[in-house]
Amino acid sequence: MTQRKKWLILIVVSLGLFMDLLDMTIVNVAIPKIMINFGANMNLTQYVITAYMVTIGIFEPVTAYFADSFGMKKIFIFSLLIFTVGSASCAMAWSIHSLIGFRIFQATGGGIIMPLALSIVKKTFSKEELPLAMGLMGIPLILAPALGPTLGGYFVGIHDSWRAIFWVNVPIGIITSFLSYLIIEEFDMTKKKLDVIGFILSSIGFATLFLAISNGAEDGWTSFEIVSLFVTSAIMLLLFFTIEPTVTEPVIDFRIFRYRIYSAAIIVTFFLMIILFGTLYLLPLFMQQLRNLGAFPTGLILIPEFLGALLTIPLSALLLPRIGAVIPTVTGMIIMVFGTYPFLHLQVITDLHLVELYLFVIGSGLGLAIMPSVTLAFIVLPEELVNQGSAVLNLVRQLGSAFGVSILTSVVDQRAPYYMQRIVDQGSTESSTILFINQFQHHFQALGYNFKQAEQLAAIYTVNFFQQQAAVQAFHDAFGVSMVAAIFGIIPAIFLFQKKLE
Repeated sequence: MTQRKKWLILIVVSLGLFMDLLDMTIVNVAIPKIMINFGANMNLTQYVITAYMVTIGIFEPVTAYFADSFGMKKIFIFSLLIFTVGSASCAMAWSIHSLIGFRIFQATGGGIIMPLALSIVKKTFSKEELPLAMGLMGIPLILAPALGPTLGGYFVGIHDSWRAIFWVNVPIGIITSFLSYLIIEEFDMTKKKLDVIGFILSSIGFATLFLAISNGAEDGWTSFEIVSLFVTSAIMLLLFFTIEPTVTEPVIDFRIFRYRIYSAAIIVTFFLMIILFGTLYLLPLFMQQLRNLGAFPTGLILIPEFLGALLTIPLSALLLPRIGAVIPTVTGMIIMVFGTYPFLHLQVITDLHLVELYLFVIGSGLGLAIMPSVTLAFIVLPEELVNQGSAVLNLVRQLGSAFGVSILTSVVDQRAPYYMQRIVDQGSTESSTILFINQFQHHFQALGYNFKQAEQLAAIYTVNFFQQQAAVQAFHDAFGVSMVAAIFGIIPAIFLFQKKLE
């Protein structure tokens, strides 16, 4: 295969990867508009996101079986077409139930795209070329989730159309499918028998796990529904992990976990996803709920994070063959800790240029840390385990992002009432509440309101001000959790050591 063709393949699979990952964050912005359009409540509308995640949990574990048995090129193109048709169907949905159904269909393709994209790149490039190829592939890995809120805000906020967030996938999907058919060559196939028992156990186990993680923040982690889901998941996955090592052709070949570097890489990936979605989820929420910014201006604030990553991803690709994965990954984690720390003191009036600077620092660390471990993980796996390793790595990536969003949401939701109560208690003892009311009352009287009107408005504004302060402190705690995830990620990163890149 010529060098030119190799890089064309990288461009094509990266395009498919970009489309797939963009969908992870672009939909979040549209949820309020979808609710209004279909007259649906929040609990039901959230399944537009949750159903997608659960479906991925079902299909990602069997990606390796499909790729090995039917051909990686065929399945990659098939998954692109399913995702594209699913996107068009979502755009034409006539009810909230039809939209959820089409999202499930879309996810059957979306869950397969990324594992196969990584496998195709691994099998296309030599070990010497792989660090640079995977480094370049890391650009859409960060660009797509970062651009999601921006594009979603543009379509929903400016054009007032949530349907456009799905239509945008259609031309990309068609072009990528056509180019994949022309450029990608089929890889060796190994006819396998589907491990039906393993598929059923993994499907139920991972689906209920994703469902519990996705709904835990809203329904309550100790509620009967969430506890039941976790118990069901634990039983199914325990059976799965017990039975699979005895199966000749398992859904997940546990030999991949014998490779220390691979095992360390998936743990690093889990923590990195928590950090990444800490900024991609928490910050837009802060800016829109507390600072009253629109979706599109909020999305623009996230761009510096991608720019920081854009500078350091190629650097990490150059450093990996020379110094290994430990130094760039650990250094990247430390940089992210320093970049996240200022958000522990973020205020509603904080200069947006400072926020963008902090995001640039976080992005720079993310760019250094995100690809070396993944690249090394694929290098150490033997050829016959690459598809297995890719499927599990991406399953862990999805779990990390879902877990991160859910945990951070829980922190904000649970800590805000605590801080509100503390503010009220302090106010009752220090009479600060009366002071605030008097200040607001004088302000409104100066604007021309009579005494009674000014008194009522002052009381409302005082309560709103205290609620805002409580929410700000809750967000500080959530950013703190994200920072701790970066610190914890350093531990598995140390186990990425290797004498030389072989």
